[in-house]
Amino acid sequence: MASIQERSGKWQLRIVHKLLPKPFFDTFTDEAEARAYGVQLESLLDRGIVPVELLEAGKRGDNPLLKRLIEDCLADSSVAPSDRSTLNLLNKSVGAVRLLSVTAAWADAWVVDLKTVQHLAPSTIRKRVESLARVIDGYWRLKNDVAPANPLRLMPRGYSQATDREAALLQASDLIVKRDVQRDRRLWPQEYARVRSALAGERREGRERSLEVDDDFSLLFELIVNTGLRLSEAYSLRADQVDLARWVLRVAGSKGHRGAIKPRVVPLVIELRELLAARCRSRVGLLFPFWNGTKEDKKLATGRLSQRFSTLFSFAQVDDFTEHDLRHEATCRWVEMRDPAGRWVFSEIEVCKIMGWSDFKMMLRYASLRGEDLSARLG
Repeated sequence: MASIQERSGKWQLRIVHKLLPKPFFDTFTDEAEARAYGVQLESLLDRGIVPVELLEAGKRGDNPLLKRLIEDCLADSSVAPSDRSTLNLLNKSVGAVRLLSVTAAWADAWVVDLKTVQHLAPSTIRKRVESLARVIDGYWRLKNDVAPANPLRLMPRGYSQATDREAALLQASDLIVKRDVQRDRRLWPQEYARVRSALAGERREGRERSLEVDDDFSLLFELIVNTGLRLSEAYSLRADQVDLARWVLRVAGSKGHRGAIKPRVVPLVIELRELLAARCRSRVGLLFPFWNGTKEDKKLATGRLSQRFSTLFSFAQVDDFTEHDLRHEATCRWVEMRDPAGRWVFSEIEVCKIMGWSDFKMMLRYASLRGEDLSARLG
């Protein structure tokens, strides 16, 4: 139990808990900070995580709260938007922990909590651990002292995956054991045909109504599946990015370092040229009406369109397929593309350039080549 008292203009926090050998005291200059610190420490204790500072009395020296370190990072304008959301979550969950309390034992207990209590996916766990590790690295890098080993950099391989014991605990609570999933779902020809029929307004057997015909949404689908553009890159495309003389898209890539724009050039297949030429004729600005052009609306636009794709694939009976799987499909189309003489059209390097990757591992990850297609080449 935590209690707070004012003493000589400062605020003293006292914590009593069954896991502590004796009451723990700390002093703050601000009441709100003392209360926030107490709430977070009690939350950690209730989950069985005991920070070192609560077990060992004595001088802390240079031992700030992680809250201060995280807020220093958030004050850096170069931090990517995707990292900011993670840092804000970390500030709320572990901001009350002090730097020197982040030991190997604490890190292990924290990861167990992320898996079994917060029930996060392995990729989300790795993102949080990596973000906090960078925060701590950044702090020590600016110090003149010799930096101690960062326990978050010493996590064992596979730490984000649930162990057998953790999996049993989750299953006993009727929770799904979350594992890393390698997506390799592609569109079969008959599925692609069903999707296009649904977009054209054909009614599916067993359904009273067909999907509303929307030429904008149909073009967005064809654009993504035939280029591999990310969803936000596609719906934010502008008329001046379509080069009708050279038949290429000049894409303002969205996955640059620290959120920077990473431009690339994407060739246009013949099936798209006439469609985009008609769309760009006498048009200025955005090609699609799904986004109002503001930074604030971008997340909402992405969510709305993701839901529309989910509805489309469900209507077309394309099971277990998402909008992002279209990027996998497009990658495979670029990889497998042949000219009339049967020769490969693009090399591995060229496919990576088209998709906006600087690492060949990404192509291996996205190239979901069907065994049936590979076998068919044998005759």
